[in-house]
Amino acid sequence: MTRLSSAQWRYCAKVGIATALGYALTQGGQNDYAIYSAFTAALIVGTSVGEDLATSANRVKGTLVGMIAGIAVAALAGPSILAIGASAAFTALIALAAGWGVPVARIGVTICIITLAAHSTNAVYYDLFRALNTLIGIVAGLAVTFFVWPVRGPAELQRTLRDVVSVSGALLDAVVRGEQNLRPLQGKLHDRVAAVVKANRDAHRERRAGYPTAVEEARILEVLRLGVDVLSAALGSPSADSLQALKQRADDLAQ
Repeated sequence: MTRLSSAQWRYCAKVGIATALGYALTQGGQNDYAIYSAFTAALIVGTSVGEDLATSANRVKGTLVGMIAGIAVAALAGPSILAIGASAAFTALIALAAGWGVPVARIGVTICIITLAAHSTNAVYYDLFRALNTLIGIVAGLAVTFFVWPVRGPAELQRTLRDVVSVSGALLDAVVRGEQNLRPLQGKLHDRVAAVVKANRDAHRERRAGYPTAVEEARILEVLRLGVDVLSAALGSPSADSLQALKQRADDLAQ
């Protein structure tokens, strides 16, 4: 069984709290659509404020696109194999044409299909109440993010930077020892580098939203270069001198 980090334990707790709060705010079993507030609250909770803001925005955009397509097709054609397929493609087209990306398209397509397949006779009523409960779920999720267990983007960024340096050192040690199966550490370092890129994007998103953030761009670039260089070395046949130079860079960044 995998041992969870403190960040993973924190995420699990935040999901539970947000889900319960979203369900409670929409009266739980007394509201047929309360499940959507619970879903939304759980799904928008992430690792940092910046990530949660982005997920919330995607949820709103996806809901809007799915509502428009679902209501329009329900009014014009009703449910059918052709209509459901065409409306899903139309929803994805709107999302991508607007520059909102695949995550928004997936949310929109889900809402559109459910609207047509299960609620075509009351599409407007269903979508309006679902949208209302979705907004309540967003409020619940963001309330947990901001007031119960806030994790700012720069803090998450620093954590991911430390991870890259640590895993880089571990991979270099494995190369020096002559280990043959480096793939697990290589994959781990690749994932840590990707996590830095994401955390940096989330930190900048917080800044655009009006939350002051202090981001050390120079250090971020140094750590990313280290991670990429170590991966390149581990995939080739590095000299002892190059390995020593990389190890020195990793030790300097670890201080």
